[in-house]
Amino acid sequence: MRIFSDIDNDGSVDPAGVRELTRANLAGVGATIALASARGGVGKSMLAVNVAAALAMKGRKVAIVDADLNSPSITAMLGMKPRRRYPMIEGIGPAAAPHGLRVVSSDQLPGGEAPPISFAQDYDQADGNGAEPIAPAPARPAELSYRGALSRILSQSQFGAVDLLIIDLASGLDRLYALASMVALDGVLLLSHPSSHDAVDTRQAMKIGRAIGAPIAGIVENMAGFNCDGCRAVRPLWPEGDLNGVARESAVPILGRLAFEPRLADSTDRGVLFVREYASTPTAKVLADIASHVDAIVAARTRAVDTPAT
Repeated sequence: MRIFSDIDNDGSVDPAGVRELTRANLAGVGATIALASARGGVGKSMLAVNVAAALAMKGRKVAIVDADLNSPSITAMLGMKPRRRYPMIEGIGPAAAPHGLRVVSSDQLPGGEAPPISFAQDYDQADGNGAEPIAPAPARPAELSYRGALSRILSQSQFGAVDLLIIDLASGLDRLYALASMVALDGVLLLSHPSSHDAVDTRQAMKIGRAIGAPIAGIVENMAGFNCDGCRAVRPLWPEGDLNGVARESAVPILGRLAFEPRLADSTDRGVLFVREYASTPTAKVLADIASHVDAIVAARTRAVDTPAT
């Protein structure tokens, strides 16, 4: 387990410098898309691998950053074998994945018997009464906040020339804020469940997105019911929230609704791509539609770069 502090300890992080380094390193990236959610367990990583694969199968060059740094799952979902880990010193080489995908994940960072990298800041604190430290400091070659770790990954990963970079964020809208402070995003996909609580969280995410200049490209609703074999209809899994109302008032489209699909969960566990193995299913077609929306963002970004300023 890697533990992350949300506070940069020594105040030495220069936000402007971080942005400059990160954006210079991502100069070969066409468009950058983030997948975000207020809550965990909504399916961001599943969506990331399937959208990336759908675009790669159409010829796009796609890279993925698994920015759920405590619980990385992208490599497992892609069926990737363990590989030699890279130090975060002179550059991080993305791992090769199916269909030419390039993947950077925290499970590729320096390894060993001891925790490879510590993101906690309070190992050495006294108990408040002048006593000895609560616990001895473990061996730790680096100590970073979540923001610091993410900036190191984004500023040192050697993606090369790719059409699209997908950043799969950890849950929590603070993660989106951290990312937007260092990367110029071309779009954000918000993932949600149909519940009323998630609708409220999604509305809040819209406000945060506007405040920090992160363009919300659309909403994806996962587990939007289940296919009822007896009644031949999609039935709700729980009382639905007003996600349609949130989308209308925010002028942000719902890009797709994914019904609960056991084969989708099974494919991620087995490390195979659902959009390839079950390409003819309704769920795969919804995923392909979402990928098409993302592809339109990539195409628009390409046109903007190619169009000379007047």
